[in-house]
Amino acid sequence: VPLGIHTHNDGECAVANSLAAIREGAVQVQGTINGIGERCGNANLCSILPDLELKMGMRCLPENALSRLYELSHFVTEVANLSPNEHAAYVGRYAFAHKGGVHVHAIRRVERSYNHIEPALVGNQMRVVVSELSGRANLLSKAEEYGVTLANNEIVPEVLREVKSMESQGFSFEGAEASVVMMLKRQQPGYTPPFELIDFSVIVEHRQGRGILAEGMVKVRVGGRVYHTAAEGNGPVAALDAALRKALVDTYPLVSRFQLMDYKVRILDSDNGTSATTRVLIDTRLESPDRAAERWSTVGASGNIIEASWQALKDAYDYGLVALASDGNGSGMGSANPVAAVEVQAAVS
Repeated sequence: VPLGIHTHNDGECAVANSLAAIREGAVQVQGTINGIGERCGNANLCSILPDLELKMGMRCLPENALSRLYELSHFVTEVANLSPNEHAAYVGRYAFAHKGGVHVHAIRRVERSYNHIEPALVGNQMRVVVSELSGRANLLSKAEEYGVTLANNEIVPEVLREVKSMESQGFSFEGAEASVVMMLKRQQPGYTPPFELIDFSVIVEHRQGRGILAEGMVKVRVGGRVYHTAAEGNGPVAALDAALRKALVDTYPLVSRFQLMDYKVRILDSDNGTSATTRVLIDTRLESPDRAAERWSTVGASGNIIEASWQALKDAYDYGLVALASDGNGSGMGSANPVAAVEVQAAVS
């Protein structure tokens, strides 16, 4: 009689019990993508399938289907309107991420030294994370990944010192690679920022008949011109974003396609009450009609939540204009001249 196995994850053993049942002769596994299910969830097929194929040598999928597992996992997460588990085995963003300096030094020479499988087998990729634990190899890998040419050997230790100093102030770059890229980019000779902040302000008030409303004002310098714009939003960050977009869109039409997708706030030292340091993480997306959307994350930290938000917002716009604008596939660093970069992108689109 053919037997199957249907497990739930109440004891954190759904995957282990499913694999044990198969080893003992079960021919069918019931589970769900990402382990979504009642109570603590069902057996996670995103772990079971690669375990069977890559660890136990059992074919259970059509040829090359396993390489789409990462894509499938994130598609289901998006359809279900859930936040992805970034640390999930095989399909998490950090499943093959490395941040320790010794680890990164090793994988730059032999990738399999710290990867239990080739990430591409499940559609994922290896990532190098920059943090206070990083060494020279982390930044060199990050520079190579994003096509940043480091002019001299002094840049790497200088950026490392900056990373460690900023993390002591509350920044965290593990989930904000775009901020790291901009730190590297700003060290390049001849780098010109796409815009410079002069002033910004935010007013939040209750207006009769309209409820709570925020108004943001920014004054920025773009090239030799100064733009002073204001805009409203349903919150202070939305208002600042709208005002900055208004100030830049004539010079950089690309910003009209920037979308702020997520805004996360973390209070770091809650014992300090309202004077606690706040860390802000912003996810931004660039919509494109002829390729998959690009998405990047930036970070800010300050005792003032508006200041932290502005830091992350500015990095988001800097990265979108400098690092993506001139690249045909949106995957690498563009020209050091942001105006020319945006003109090229605008012409293509």
